Amino acid sequence: MKLAIVALALVAAAVAVSASSSVMYTRTSTPDDWSRSHRALADESVSFTLALKQRNLDILDKWFWEVSDPKHANYQQFKSVDEIRDLVSPKKSDVKKVKAWLAAAGVHTHHNIKDFGDAIEVDTTVKHAEQLFGTKFYRYTHGRTGARVVRQFGAYSVPSNIRHLIDMVAGISTFPVPHLIVNRNLTAPVSNDYGVVPQTIDQLYQISQSSRKLYGKAQARVRQHNGKMATVPTQSVVEFQGQNFANSDLTAFGQGLGLNIPQLPAGQIVGPNDQTNPQTEATLDIEMIASVDLTASNWFWLESGNGWLYQFGVHFFSTPVVPMINSISYGWWEADQCTIDPTGCSQIGVDSVHYTARVNTEFQKIGTRGISLVAASGDSGANGRTDQGCTAPTLRPSFPASSPYITAVGATELVDVTMLTNSPALCGSAGYTCAASGTEQAVSYAISGFASGGGFSALMPQPSYQAEAVAKYLQSGVQLPPSSFFNATGRGFPDVGAIGHNLLVVQGGAAQPVGGTSASAPIFTAVMSLVNVAQIAKTGKPLGFLNPFLYQMWAANPKTFHHVTVGDNKCTEDGCSSTCNGYLCAPGWDPVTGLGTPNLEAMLAYVRGD
Repeated sequence: MKLAIVALALVAAAVAVSASSSVMYTRTSTPDDWSRSHRALADESVSFTLALKQRNLDILDKWFWEVSDPKHANYQQFKSVDEIRDLVSPKKSDVKKVKAWLAAAGVHTHHNIKDFGDAIEVDTTVKHAEQLFGTKFYRYTHGRTGARVVRQFGAYSVPSNIRHLIDMVAGISTFPVPHLIVNRNLTAPVSNDYGVVPQTIDQLYQISQSSRKLYGKAQARVRQHNGKMATVPTQSVVEFQGQNFANSDLTAFGQGLGLNIPQLPAGQIVGPNDQTNPQTEATLDIEMIASVDLTASNWFWLESGNGWLYQFGVHFFSTPVVPMINSISYGWWEADQCTIDPTGCSQIGVDSVHYTARVNTEFQKIGTRGISLVAASGDSGANGRTDQGCTAPTLRPSFPASSPYITAVGATELVDVTMLTNSPALCGSAGYTCAASGTEQAVSYAISGFASGGGFSALMPQPSYQAEAVAKYLQSGVQLPPSSFFNATGRGFPDVGAIGHNLLVVQGGAAQPVGGTSASAPIFTAVMSLVNVAQIAKTGKPLGFLNPFLYQMWAANPKTFHHVTVGDNKCTEDGCSSTCNGYLCAPGWDPVTGLGTPNLEAMLAYVRGD
């Protein structure tokens, strides 16, 4: 009876909304682990982003593929931020209508609004936000972490006459999910027989001192293209959920390896990084990328607040100077984006299909600038972190790895290992003997305690750049999951692989091993940063979106990759249930380690045309 009364009250509230308003979402419950208390005070802060309806996406799509395809006449003819923004943004008259609605509620100064062209970011108060959206805001507290947020409850709406101009509203009803979307395996490794350090990676992927000497030549060739990127070869790691790193750890890490790894200057740390509270994900990411490519200038990008991929895309695209190649070690099931709140993306006025599409547009905008994005494929196999017991009727691909506009990286481990004869001091500090080399296979639960994410998108079609490689895999006779479990015409991922087992890092001054595709992504990113240097030395321009280049290079010279033919991704982080399905490695491309792991010297020769 009590539930019925509450339901009737909510219906009445929705009916009470003015006929001139359009309800975008009605919150009827509080997410698990959160509790709702009293009404928020009128002067408490509220921040949200209005995603405005975009134009000319067909032209953006054309631009993106032309500048990304090495075989196209317009390859590397990248566009500026202003060119792209002018193309996709709504008409100025439509933007004025949205701003007039904001102004009518008292949100009208430049201190309250950031105009990104196709998005408007607003910092205001509860008083003004309640007036804008016809809703009520409350205080919520997270039961485990004590985190506090201000969010609305009940229905929220926008005026009907501008509803068609707004795709979604991010920030007023979505809840942060503390540290649940990070792709990483932080449990003690099942096998402690070897550690992996940059010296191991150098030998595995043919990274020599001569390949690093390209930097000076590239720096002489690189030029600034209308403010689209930095003027020297740069690389970054992208973080979410308040992850921090400490420069002191980066220094200690380099000293333990006998390498000179410079600290990051303040101007190359974006976001509120708290160096007194370093955390594993951020530490792993920055130490891997900085130690594999010792020549590039390193950046650290922390998406502040509770923002996820959409907010990152808006902020990153709109920043005049950004790194050329960027690693993202985060992801979540593509059909359950925004948060793991059961209401999902409906909280922002769309569903996961529309949310991923909007994020993909941001990725296309970034790629059209000539900037590369790389993502980890996930640490819980083809079943994914939302189905660790393998009980769902379909496999669960991870986004953004499943995006056609990003380069996804799976993870490998070593067998038949040989050890370094002169291990750096870091190995002993962590209690390990470090590997010199070995045979790579897909990470396994038995050795690494997790399985590499991969599979086929259920939401996004297969791009042409991988059609031939994927078709060969599907037609090879390799055992596949039941056909009802995956979309064989979807975007296949990952694209490539890299070592992801027992990477040694220094966090909080102490050496420790960490495994996961979270390690593989920054490692592969750093290798491609070196390839980027060779490309800049040749043409004066970076590679941009990597995938067409990677698949064409592999087709022309398969030796540019080490093919990984052993292993699968049937297990999850919880183990291997008899109900778990997944994919097997095979010669060529496969949905476990992609095209394979990099051979840098062969890649550089390909770029040079040797």
